[in-house]
Amino acid sequence: MSVDGVSSVQGFKVVGLKFKEESKGIHQLLWKQHSVRTFNAAKPVERTLFVVNVPPYCTKEAFKRLFSVYGKVVDVFFHKKPSSGPPQVAKYPHFSLIPPIQGFKVAYVVFSHPSAIKKTLSVPPSTVLVLSTKEHPVLTGVQKWHQEYNEQFVKNAKLSEEIKALIEEYDKKRAEERAAAQQEPDDEGWVTVTSVKKKKPQLEKVDELKKKKKKKKKHQLIWHSSVRSSKRTRRE
Repeated sequence: MSVDGVSSVQGFKVVGLKFKEESKGIHQLLWKQHSVRTFNAAKPVERTLFVVNVPPYCTKEAFKRLFSVYGKVVDVFFHKKPSSGPPQVAKYPHFSLIPPIQGFKVAYVVFSHPSAIKKTLSVPPSTVLVLSTKEHPVLTGVQKWHQEYNEQFVKNAKLSEEIKALIEEYDKKRAEERAAAQQEPDDEGWVTVTSVKKKKPQLEKVDELKKKKKKKKKHQLIWHSSVRSSKRTRRE
């Protein structure tokens, strides 16, 4: 017997999904082999399963375990909408501008061998998968909120490394932009070349000031000495 009397919809295989073994409600996952015109190495069509109607509580780890019964899972990608390429990954997680996926989503399950795709497409209509088990629980509600709250606290060393790398990348980018701007010709074909004056180290400046001050003091002593000798001559 199929889930709710339906075994397939518009080329998608319909498979039941229960959150827990004791759950009464059965959700419906729909999947088929990934098919796209644009090739992407991260999602090879012969080894990728396209899954829709994925609930918000499904995690990458849970999906890897769930589909491992059909074959070794290499990776799982979640998207808000179907996409040919992999999702965006933040280079600096603590300064990411990529919004998290909210609500229902789609998934791409990439297997290590094409035979796993054949197994997923030949499952019996009565198949009902269980997402959360005692050995591998999926957190929801207060437990999930507690985990997300604790993950907000970042170690200072890790944060400092990201800040340093981010500043270095920004400085490098700005230097490249300035160099490119200097080499770009104007409307008449002229290229502006600016001279870069090398600044002396601050230590050398301090030494120069000391020398000047010492030399000035020496001149003052000579002048005072000459004034005194002239006064003596006058008195005599």
